[in-house]
Amino acid sequence: MIDGAPVDTHHSIMEILYDCIDEVNEQLAEEQQLRKCSQTRLLDDGASLDSLGFVNFVVLVEDKCESRFGVSLSLTDGSARSEQANPFETVGTLAEFIGRILADSRSIRA
Repeated sequence: MIDGAPVDTHHSIMEILYDCIDEVNEQLAEEQQLRKCSQTRLLDDGASLDSLGFVNFVVLVEDKCESRFGVSLSLTDGSARSEQANPFETVGTLAEFIGRILADSRSIRA
């Protein structure tokens, strides 16, 4: 398990995030493109996404997670603000955050 998400779920989340990075990168200049790496910064210092790019990325992630896991996610609904660390800081922190949301949704449905 990785922060409440089974390893196969974490792997699926990372695949989704990397697919979303590919889609967002199609719209960015080469020097602004995101690397497919868990340490890639999404927000704050060193991030290459502007606010519109970030919103597009989040919407893509939510849509792809719903398609893959059958759970409707709203990553910006306020639960992110209750986190101790910024879940949107890097690709890795976002993957962990999504994993916790999915684990919580599964425990609620059980």
